[in-house]
Amino acid sequence: MDNSEKIAQLKVLVAQKSGLDYIKPEDCKGLSEQIFIKTNNYLSEKTLKMFFVENRKEATPFILNCLAQFAGFGDWNQYLELKS
Repeated sequence: MDNSEKIAQLKVLVAQKSGLDYIKPEDCKGLSEQIFIKTNNYLSEKTLKMFFVENRKEATPFILNCLAQFAGFGDWNQYLELKS
């Protein structure tokens, strides 16, 4: 499984953790708040829209770490190790 597939799986996990089937533009503000509450890291509504909805946002290490933590992993590297 390559990184793009692992990122796609992480997107599904994040949606599930937030109580959604998939993430729509109108969900991104609430998701941003949920991520901040759970991880104490801030991902803006715009960043989340670009990443989840438009698939335009490059998956930076910070974004991947925040999302992996929100999904219940220590960080992106732990997520990768457990998904290998």
